[in-house]
Amino acid sequence: MNIQTEHLQDHTARFIVEIDMDRLDKSKQKAARAIAGRVNIPGFRKGKAPYRILVQYVGEANILQDAVDDLSQEIYRETIEQSEIEPYGPGSWDDFKLEPAPTFIYTVPLQPTVTLGDYRSIRRDYEAPTVEDSDVDEGMKRLLDQEALVEESTRPVEMGNRVTLDIHSEFSDDAPEVIVDETNVESTEQKDAPPPKGTEFVHEHDGVITLEEDDEPLLPGFKQALIGATAGQELEFELTVPEGEENYADIVGRKITFHVTMKKIEAVTLPVVNDDFAAKVTATEETPLTLLELRMRMRENLQDALERRSKAAYADLVLEEMVDQATIAYPEAMIQEQMDGMIKDLERRLQQQNISLDTYYKVTNRTEEDIRGDYRQPAIEAVRRMLVLREVMVAEKIKVADEQINQRIDVLLSQFGEQAEVFRGVFDTPNMRVSILNELLEQNVFDRIVAIARGEEIPVEAESEVIMVEPVAAAETPDVSSAESEVSTESESESI
Repeated sequence: MNIQTEHLQDHTARFIVEIDMDRLDKSKQKAARAIAGRVNIPGFRKGKAPYRILVQYVGEANILQDAVDDLSQEIYRETIEQSEIEPYGPGSWDDFKLEPAPTFIYTVPLQPTVTLGDYRSIRRDYEAPTVEDSDVDEGMKRLLDQEALVEESTRPVEMGNRVTLDIHSEFSDDAPEVIVDETNVESTEQKDAPPPKGTEFVHEHDGVITLEEDDEPLLPGFKQALIGATAGQELEFELTVPEGEENYADIVGRKITFHVTMKKIEAVTLPVVNDDFAAKVTATEETPLTLLELRMRMRENLQDALERRSKAAYADLVLEEMVDQATIAYPEAMIQEQMDGMIKDLERRLQQQNISLDTYYKVTNRTEEDIRGDYRQPAIEAVRRMLVLREVMVAEKIKVADEQINQRIDVLLSQFGEQAEVFRGVFDTPNMRVSILNELLEQNVFDRIVAIARGEEIPVEAESEVIMVEPVAAAETPDVSSAESEVSTESESESI
């Protein structure tokens, strides 16, 4: 068997595999025996017709096609073994040529390759975030809301109530005329036209709002317009978008008409903020906390969460630089797989809204091809990012010890309090441990990226305990359905 390998620009390899005619003849004999056992030829028992009679009855081309189909699988496996090339996924059988010698042609996607640049020289300023007292106050307020006593009220709406509303609103004034200064190049650029009169502003059913002195849910004046309303009452009022509203800077001065239906009014009684309150919300813990201890924990938790978000955003920016300076090669199959995953994610999100993917296509007047077109560039970016992240993980010998996994499981179980051990069997399973391992590996590699970009001294360890990388597809039998065979009937044998 003679194998010629060509490396193509799309990170695939083409194998041109020439075999001996004797091997093809043996495969034809095997195919002929199989065909003879399936057909009835007048004057012969099944499987007993000579080769030349069988050829006359079913045709040499059919025998050859079956022989080539069967042989292609075997040749492909031997080719992969002898070539020492590790495919990324299943190859395709592209062609078969009978002359000048039996030749099979395959195309195989190759494993991706990444050559990192001098990623350890990347530096980026980092400013650690700080939790403010107001953040702690807001966190404590959320706890208070969770523990509040809520009762439906028949009294008119007053400050402090929680109300359930249907809100319909639209622009009630004419859109201002857009004046373009043609002498100014920047002003002649295409800009979004202001929304015309009648354009919807907010549309929401069963919206829940708590009326608080220091919080305005939509526009200044909206909260005040609800005061005094009763359950079931329909309200209509007009508000003007004032200056200084950051979210509405492009519609300052516009008039909005609101149509509101007051569906439910609830009186909210907040608990007293003292040590008893703190003990109640931490009652499942071994030692309940005091109010001061609760606030300290709230600050610690908020600080941890803020630092995680900040470091994740920082690491993303550093990773972008690493990707930009890396040399990355990958087959098209990786992009297609990534887009397949994105389509499945879209389908899952739609199913949560009881919408099928086909319905989505019809409603949006789009096809799967259109959606894949939208997803292609994000898929390319995701693949490149994943490959560089994986290569950094390997280069830095990022590891996760069993003890870290055990600690993470203990944290997950802590939410169940005294019943924690009852649920251990649910969390401490091989699949869950692999999931936690991957989560911790990603966390660890992002921590390393942050440390690198901040210029911290980081020794490269001699060995890694565990390195987990994305699984790659094993060498599989090629898809032979699309192969084109150029066959002739030059070779035949007189008996089966």
